[in-house]
Amino acid sequence: MNHEIKQINGIKTVLAELPDANSTTIQILVKAWSIYETRETNGLSHFLEHLFFKWGKKYPTPKSVAETIDSFGGDFNAFTGGEYAGYYIKCAPEFVPKAMDVLSDMMINPQFPKDELEREKWVILQEIKMYEDNPQSRVRTKWNERYYGDNSYGWSTLWPAENVMSFTQEHLFKHKEDLYTKDNLVFIVAWALPEKENIEQMIGELFGDLPEKKQFETPPFEIHNPAEHQSSFTKWTQQNHLIISAPWFTMHDDERHAAKFLAKILWWWMSSRLFQNIREKQGLCYYIRWAHDTSDSDGNFLIKAGMEKERRGQGLEAIYKEIEDIASWNITQQEFDKALGNITWRTKMGIETSDQLADFVWYQVLFKNEIRGLDSLLSDFQKLTLGDVKDVAGKLSRENLWAYWME
Repeated sequence: MNHEIKQINGIKTVLAELPDANSTTIQILVKAWSIYETRETNGLSHFLEHLFFKWGKKYPTPKSVAETIDSFGGDFNAFTGGEYAGYYIKCAPEFVPKAMDVLSDMMINPQFPKDELEREKWVILQEIKMYEDNPQSRVRTKWNERYYGDNSYGWSTLWPAENVMSFTQEHLFKHKEDLYTKDNLVFIVAWALPEKENIEQMIGELFGDLPEKKQFETPPFEIHNPAEHQSSFTKWTQQNHLIISAPWFTMHDDERHAAKFLAKILWWWMSSRLFQNIREKQGLCYYIRWAHDTSDSDGNFLIKAGMEKERRGQGLEAIYKEIEDIASWNITQQEFDKALGNITWRTKMGIETSDQLADFVWYQVLFKNEIRGLDSLLSDFQKLTLGDVKDVAGKLSRENLWAYWME
């Protein structure tokens, strides 16, 4: 993978070559999401994302944006986390100038007309209700509030609804000017084009009018562990949806690599322990998943599952048993070797297309200001030992676990 990190008119830009690809992916990543909000502006980042897709100067209606992208078969969307928002277009190389034009109009020239803004509020209210009706989403939102507390790290990215209904043009323009700035975003182009100079010129000209410096900082992060290790809330469903969590590693901790091995062993494939022992052998659930949520300031070990209400206690204890078993260092060399093979080959297969390459690159640059190649990243895993993974697993003792469920 050949790549460059450049400053183009004050914008940090990554040019990553993928010579044999049939597409080019353009991504803009901004540190501008829910942790940058106040109580009064909670939900504004998500609202702004909706409005960015509509009503620029060159493309003045949502239909004109959609028709332009559809006319050349482009893929156009956004993705978000608690700390960032991302916008991208994936298209054939010959349509890069048009894709750049659409993205720049969206980000430089948003209009946010009042009548359309009011209409979009009702769209977002329906989205809020959709997620509130989704048990897996709802239990995660409530877990977030319980674990992080009443602050921007614990608030929902979508609601409260009363905030959504109160937002104005002034809110949107201020949020954009405060955070969508040259020093707070990364521009990624993963491409199969020889005209690198043309791409650089387009970026410099089309995005040069972005503000220079961000005007808002995140509040300090404070760990908030609930006093009770087991608790629940009530919302009628046919299952109990649960989360078992533990404090884990940030994106900067060296132990995060060994933690990924642990993820593979516990749950990442159909032969993993949780899938085989909880679902296949005991039939206690349909879905059971493991996750390592990692961010700039925090990390969490999470197991999520849906259990029959009458068997939730049995299921909870069965999951605890699996965690306690692995925490007591009961991990085999065979499991370690299988995890290494899975990580190695899935990572290699994960950068075959332009959008996959862009995803591989942006996270490193946005949060670490570097790009490590595939061989360098894999070397972090290849030098690990079974003992390293056991040391990480030992942190999952029962007193470090918190269980929360919807009943």
